Amino acid sequence: MRLCSAAATLSALGVATMAWAQQGSPPKALAAVSACRSVKDDAQRLACFDKAVAAFDASVQSRDVVVVDRDSLAKERRRQFGRARKDDPVLSLSRTPDPVELKGTVQSVRPAGQFFVVAVQGIGIWQTTEATFVPPVSGVEVRITKGSLGGYLMSYGSRAVRARRIG
Repeated sequence: MRLCSAAATLSALGVATMAWAQQGSPPKALAAVSACRSVKDDAQRLACFDKAVAAFDASVQSRDVVVVDRDSLAKERRRQFGRARKDDPVLSLSRTPDPVELKGTVQSVRPAGQFFVVAVQGIGIWQTTEATFVPPVSGVEVRITKGSLGGYLMSYGSRAVRARRIG
């Protein structure tokens, strides 16, 4: 159990290192783990790591330090696809690429003036930003692609229409 905890902590150091790289100094719990590497004596270094990892684990448990893996970051990027970005240091420093397109199935379509509001399973609620005479219908697969200048393109069947995420 101790070995697993140490391995998980050390693998988390990569993500944690990114988070403090821009801030200039690491959190105390992480700095203590890094400082143990300079201890020469094996027994003292092990004791140092045991103490530092225990403190790091306590910081994680108390939510003073948050550990995030790359799969979770990629899932969050997909969840935020099409939304206006806020400055999030974890996402911006993670080097996790943004998705270029997502595919989903239309759950519902309703008119909104000359546009349509389309609920897509797993992708969110989108509104067309240009008029279309043939909206997508429920059950159809759509592909939403990131376009130029921050826009998005919703493709279904042989049609494509510009869209924006509203929910």
